[in-house]
Amino acid sequence: MKKWIFLSVLAVFIATAICYAEGASGKWSGTIALLYDVTVNMKEDKGTVNGVVNTEVGDIPLKNGVITGNDIVFKPFTYNGFAVSSVKGKIDGDKMNVTVVFQGMNFTGVLKRVK
Repeated sequence: MKKWIFLSVLAVFIATAICYAEGASGKWSGTIALLYDVTVNMKEDKGTVNGVVNTEVGDIPLKNGVITGNDIVFKPFTYNGFAVSSVKGKIDGDKMNVTVVFQGMNFTGVLKRVK
């Protein structure tokens, strides 16, 4: 159960971070913590990021992410009863580095733009 929730949280974080780069709206794909494959469909509108993270455990909606420059941050949130303390991303061209803090542990990964 923790693994499923962690995967969901990571997916949310990735989706958020993907959204701000030039032309960032669209599809991104990658792996979190070397274990969790995710695909994120994002849309950025006036500094707010929304989207859906597709994982092996289901789809996770992303809402109200904030973009500043190439940095994306989501406020702490709860998904399926599990708290996500931090979700941050940094976009560099067609690549995004992400970090998700879930149950006191940091999970990192890299997403790439799907063309």
